[in-house]
Parts: sequence; C-alpha cells; structure tokens
Amino acid sequence: MSSTVGFYAVKIAAIFIMAIIYFIAGSIMSIGLDNIMPEKKDLEKIPTYLIFLKICGVFGIIAVLYYFLRIQIKNMPFFLDGVYGFKYNMLKEASGGIIIAYIMYSYQDRLGDMLKELRKRITKY
Repeated sequence: MSSTVGFYAVKIAAIFIMAIIYFIAGSIMSIGLDNIMPEKKDLEKIPTYLIFLKICGVFGIIAVLYYFLRIQIKNMPFFLDGVYGFKYNMLKEASGGIIIAYIMYSYQDRLGDMLKELRKRITKY
C-alpha cells in the first residue's frame, strides 16, 4: 500500500473511531442530563422565568461537558498515531462538534419539552 493511501486509510479509521467515541460519551452524558430535568407533566407548575433559567442552565452544562470531553478525546493517546505518518493531534475531526451536538440534543426529550412549553407561553402574549 502506498504511503498516501495508507495515510488516508489510517485517517479515515481515526475519524470513524472518534465518531464512535463521541457517540458513546455523548449518549451517556445526554441521557444522564435528561434524567435530572423536570418531567413534562410538572412543567405547568413551574414559572416561566424558571423554565427559561433551566433551559439556559442545560445549554450551559452541555457546552461545558462538550468542552471537557473534547479536551479529553483530543489529548488521549491514540493507537494509530505515527502509522503512515499520521499525527492524531493534527486531526481536526477529533473536535467532533456535529456528532456531539446531534447526540446531546437528540436524547434531550425533557429539554425539548421545556423549549416547547416556553414557546407556548411566550407566543401566548
């Protein structure tokens, strides 16, 4: 295998592995975060300003969790580092922004409920 083909094969494998790691970590964090939020039936009892603050807090927590996860994944040792000249620390796709964003928000059923409740209250006025 030529060094160019080998390099891109290793790079594609690294991107695939990063996607799996982000999927697993994002799923665990998202499900855990969703479980600590109020249930849909309890939202009617919560004042509008508190729903707004909870939504802001959840987005802030997601951003901080993503930041720490990205740092951990970017700095972890990678078994394919150096194969065919591949440098893991140069892999831009290791930041995983789109994957983690999709996973984190896909599993956030209660966050979606809070956003819908807030929209319902705001558009009422």
